[in-house]
Amino acid sequence: MVDTVGMRSDDLHALLAEVSRELVRISIEDRQGVISLPQTYPGGSAVVVRMRPDGEDYIVTDNGLGFVEADHLGGSAIYARIAPATAKVHGVRYDGDMMFAAQVPRDWLANAIVFVSSASRRAVEATAQKLAEERDNETRARFRARLAEAFPGEAAFGVPFVGRSTKEWHFEAIVRLKGHAALFDLVTPNHVSVASSIVKFQDVVRLEDGPRGIAVLVDRKHMDAADITMISEAASSVVTLDASASALRKAA
Repeated sequence: MVDTVGMRSDDLHALLAEVSRELVRISIEDRQGVISLPQTYPGGSAVVVRMRPDGEDYIVTDNGLGFVEADHLGGSAIYARIAPATAKVHGVRYDGDMMFAAQVPRDWLANAIVFVSSASRRAVEATAQKLAEERDNETRARFRARLAEAFPGEAAFGVPFVGRSTKEWHFEAIVRLKGHAALFDLVTPNHVSVASSIVKFQDVVRLEDGPRGIAVLVDRKHMDAADITMISEAASSVVTLDASASALRKAA
């Protein structure tokens, strides 16, 4: 950390100028100004905006980079639906390829750069979120079909269950069998999903005459070994999403 106590104003100004140059990188390409901003798309690439003179004003665009980033995620069609409304919210426009602001006067240029970059980044973020939701829905549908096959007419989905703490938890499914019940929870490699499942299983499995807790790993190969160990200690059984009907019955 830089200690600024006792620094002269001109020294502090020089430091701020140096930091600002590190945050924002500029260059000239094809007679256009290129500004790399301290923002990133979900894939990790920097948000880059281009500007060029247009008579007495300027045109500011993301040069279609937002669309390219969304396409890399496999969500170009989703981006095309999201981008027009996102552009409007940020006070810019979308032409089917680029986020842009036209007829930008010099005194509004900095604002236009911020608005175009924010619209481009936000549209890609919304695309990534929508893709994640669609994947979650597909995963949930696969799991429910597998559970319905393993326990015909015995599985209920999206159920609440009160744990030892008296807190109500939500599980993906419950199967009520002779003498006991089994709660199933989908677990992704995301640390929030892992932590949530551990806490839920710890609270319900330790109830007197409590249910069995079955952790269903959505993507085991991308999970940390330590996370799997902790889940195994909290849950009664751990299975994978592609577990057979017989494996599911055995776990329950």
